[in-house]
Amino acid sequence: MGFRKIILTGGIVAAVVFFAKCFKQQSAADPRGEVYAGSVTCVRCHQSISDSYAHTAHYLSTRTADEKSVAGSFAKDANELIINDSTRIIMEKRDSGLYQVVYIRNQETNIRRFDLVMGVVKGQTYLNWQPDGFHELPVSWFSTLHRWTGSPGYRFADLNVNRPVVKACFECHSSFAEGDPNILNVAGVQQRSWVFNIDCERCHGPAAAHVRFQEEHPEERHSKYMVSFQSISRARKVDLCAACHSGTKHISLKSGFGFKMGDSLLSYMIALPSAGEPLDVHGNQTQLLGSSKCFRLSSMDCTTCHNTHQNQRGFVKSFNDKCQGCHEGKKHSGEWANIATAVFIADNCTKCHMPAQPSTAIVLQAVQDSASIPVMVVNHRIAVYPLETARIMKQIN
Repeated sequence: MGFRKIILTGGIVAAVVFFAKCFKQQSAADPRGEVYAGSVTCVRCHQSISDSYAHTAHYLSTRTADEKSVAGSFAKDANELIINDSTRIIMEKRDSGLYQVVYIRNQETNIRRFDLVMGVVKGQTYLNWQPDGFHELPVSWFSTLHRWTGSPGYRFADLNVNRPVVKACFECHSSFAEGDPNILNVAGVQQRSWVFNIDCERCHGPAAAHVRFQEEHPEERHSKYMVSFQSISRARKVDLCAACHSGTKHISLKSGFGFKMGDSLLSYMIALPSAGEPLDVHGNQTQLLGSSKCFRLSSMDCTTCHNTHQNQRGFVKSFNDKCQGCHEGKKHSGEWANIATAVFIADNCTKCHMPAQPSTAIVLQAVQDSASIPVMVVNHRIAVYPLETARIMKQIN
């Protein structure tokens, strides 16, 4: 009997270990399919790059909401947005999470939990999970003013806490979201079938075959089964960024989640004519850059100035240095440009020739019937801006 118990116990232990291993493999599988390795795997050989990339806006584009990821204040007297004399929304911490609570005449009328955070630099917008998908919460955090504001697209006069988030939003703010090809908020969407941030394989492509080969051939120093960024043409390099940085005015031919390094953007979308509308500084970065003389008369691409593996927020000098790398020794026109102002000029290349301007694509509201709050974004059209020139000349004089 004792021997039989030992055998039985051993069998149970073996089964538990086996199914635990299977469950671990299943839970660790990338939701995009077996050709994807998952960014955690990339860290094994690319530790320093991964550590650096973890601090970038791309990596932090979409995250689960908690006290660490939500930037806005929940402190008393700093945690509410007044809609009108009778209505206010208060950001509250409760035992089950963080919430936006609508009060009308001091009575709680609606409550929505912070489930996802989108954004990290200009501000943050928050999403709430409902059985039919994700919905945008009515209150966002605006970093520049360090305050709560109305979320983009919301009108306080017609307050609605059920504004759905379409799949196109996730195609540029995450790496994968399972759901209907055209719209995300459909019944049956699984919360766990996501890759929230812009991860390694979102830009570099599926890496499972690459990982297997490199692990089996550790002595091989040349990357296998991956498309090299340096090997593709300038047009394809720009397309890689344009997949998300060319605005929303286009007809989608297929999901942007399938876009891979080296693909042509024309296979995924058809750009719509602007009908005379100016390009917006928020979403049309690649078109604005493409219209620049610097771009047209050189071989530059987005990575000439941007290192996507590094957090470059606030590193104005590094961007000015990029300008000086091509324009060093060139004389500015105008009597005001002289030796005495040379240092000032060198430190203000981007401020003068790529000024921050208000976006018309992102409109925020502080209170009902108030004017919209401008969201300032760097204009990627490198050019001469007379108003900026005049303003900077006043600083010199």
